[in-house]
Amino acid sequence: MKRLAIILALAASPASAYITKEGYFVEGDAQRFHVRYEPGSAARDYWCAAGQFIDNYLGMLPTTDIYRISPRPLARGEGMTFSLSAEGAFPETGVAIFPASDHMSAGFAAALCPEPFRRLR
Repeated sequence: MKRLAIILALAASPASAYITKEGYFVEGDAQRFHVRYEPGSAARDYWCAAGQFIDNYLGMLPTTDIYRISPRPLARGEGMTFSLSAEGAFPETGVAIFPASDHMSAGFAAALCPEPFRRLR
């Protein structure tokens, strides 16, 4: 049953979609990309997916700057859109970082991903 659910999820996703380790769907290219809405997700989760997309899927450097295009707050059921260009960028990331910035590096964004589940002994 689990295999069937995975196959159906992959079949329903566009061919150009990247799926992160956490299961976020990212669609787009090096200029502009969108992380689909996932219930219960915070801004850091969308940034995590954006960082993985740049690092793992596009193979760009971790120092690549990512800008948030989506305004704050996100509308209910809306994912987050990003760009590698500062044009049209929202002035805040939506994540508490110091000093405040309008962008993050791909490496920093990917570092916001939760650590893999570790089994208790």
